[in-house]
Amino acid sequence: MQPKLGEMDIDYQVLHDALFKYQTKSKLTSHGDLHPEGKEFEVKLREIKPGMLSQELKEALGMPKGAPPPWLINMQRYGPPPSYPHLKISGLNAPIPSGAKFGCHPGGWGKPPVDDFRRPLYGDVFGQQEEQPNYKEEPEDKTKHWGDMEEEEEVEESD
Repeated sequence: MQPKLGEMDIDYQVLHDALFKYQTKSKLTSHGDLHPEGKEFEVKLREIKPGMLSQELKEALGMPKGAPPPWLINMQRYGPPPSYPHLKISGLNAPIPSGAKFGCHPGGWGKPPVDDFRRPLYGDVFGQQEEQPNYKEEPEDKTKHWGDMEEEEEVEESD
């Protein structure tokens, strides 16, 4: 076996082209000054919303069409995720899809989370509550300024 005495077989033209000719700028963070290792492999999360299951995830979990997610039973037992207090989850704090039934049979939506008086614990799980009317505030008059005195109408007195 013969040692390589510091010799390397490098094509310097290829090395020059790789470093100077074909080099592209990598995307930086929002601050523009840092590039952490592996940043280019991170998933873009802008189009992903919590509670919405993609078709790929449903296939990976083996969920048939119309079946609840496998974690629904635990959510009914322990409550909604604290990180998303206003997230509507069917079978937990929102009505289940039409045609679906509560129950522990295959494709069933578990046990509705209710108290001893059959009142929903986390929201409108039965779909019986009326939606709250959305009262809009009076339109603001942009011509008036805060603190301006309103003019009083003078009433003439006749004797």
